[in-house]
Amino acid sequence: MPTFWKTILFLTILLSACNLEKEIDIDLPGYTSQPVVECYLEPGKPYRLLLTRSAAYFATFDLDDPAAALWNGATVTIRVDGQDILLDNQVYFDPVTLQFSNYGSNEIVPEGPDRTFQLYIELENGLIISGETRILPVVPMDSLVVETNAQNKARVITYFTEDQSTHNYYRRTVNFGSRDSVLQDFLVDDGFFDTPKGAFGTGFSFEPGDTLIHTLVHMDEPYFNYLNTLLQSISANLNPFGQPGLIISTVSGTANPIGVFTGLSMDRDTLILP
Repeated sequence: MPTFWKTILFLTILLSACNLEKEIDIDLPGYTSQPVVECYLEPGKPYRLLLTRSAAYFATFDLDDPAAALWNGATVTIRVDGQDILLDNQVYFDPVTLQFSNYGSNEIVPEGPDRTFQLYIELENGLIISGETRILPVVPMDSLVVETNAQNKARVITYFTEDQSTHNYYRRTVNFGSRDSVLQDFLVDDGFFDTPKGAFGTGFSFEPGDTLIHTLVHMDEPYFNYLNTLLQSISANLNPFGQPGLIISTVSGTANPIGVFTGLSMDRDTLILP
């Protein structure tokens, strides 16, 4: 046997004889649960808010009692146009968005971009959560343009026009067939575009008859920062060598909350490819 292969065989035997596994005990710091707020105000729709409690990374989820994650017993008020709207503590389900909420009201979020909404939550222990937001003007999509390549695969380009006199932030999503199937979901600010005409595109991945739901959300900077840091935190959790992410919330208060209270300003269009 040549010397080279003898050396390889020797190293293989040596490594196989070594115990490369070693158990390491890591003392994790104690974790204090925080209230988590999710409230999106959409004009023309009723008020809905989800209030839950955070859990430690390795905590187990009780499948026998999923409601244990809900934070009930709070007093939740949203103030707009001088009116206080009290949200009832009960479970709501939206069959379109497939979202659950545990606080809501039959009052409808008013139209108009010039209103300020203030959130005030008092927990049963007296701690406070607060937030403030407004609903921006809708930035409409100008057109959805379908292009086809030589393999008869289609892509769709979304065009819109933005106001370059202000700093704008956008979220663009594309769903395939229904709202619970996400193909694209990304965030950009208007520095991404160098002309007033903005454009988002897909790859050549679609065929005639496919249904694509296009959504363009015009958001403010606090909501942009929240979503951006949330996505970064999710990415860090998937990386065993990543640093823990810090979520920049849009809510604050003595309850030390995390989460978002924001207005949704969006344009949505459904396209069935010809």
